[in-house]
Amino acid sequence: GKMSEQGASQIQIEVVGLPKDDIETRKAELKFRRSVEAFAQIHPDLSEARAIVKTSSLPKDRKRYEVSVLIKLPKEQVDLTDEGWSVEEVFESIGLKLKRLMTKPRDKPSHRRHLTRVELETERFAE
Repeated sequence: GKMSEQGASQIQIEVVGLPKDDIETRKAELKFRRSVEAFAQIHPDLSEARAIVKTSSLPKDRKRYEVSVLIKLPKEQVDLTDEGWSVEEVFESIGLKLKRLMTKPRDKPSHRRHLTRVELETERFAE
């Protein structure tokens, strides 16, 4: 039945704007999927997450990446944007922003930073 299939795999995750079949793209997609799936544990009714990557080419072969993330929940929509010099770096900080949304207390940033590192360790351990 449909009910039993509910879980992380049900989420529609899409990364738009990156070259297909590219190792960097695959890493970025994986990072994004992990972040979204973690977020979905707190919001099990999450149905869809999309990341749109805009690349600006700058002089000296430098590229600037701007990522807009849209996560659809039944009652609200989560919008995040971030930018950086590497796709992976941007998705890294998007993941941190999602984590921050999951752990609501907004004070003591230094304490929180430490906390996320600990969370990462326990996460890795649990796999």
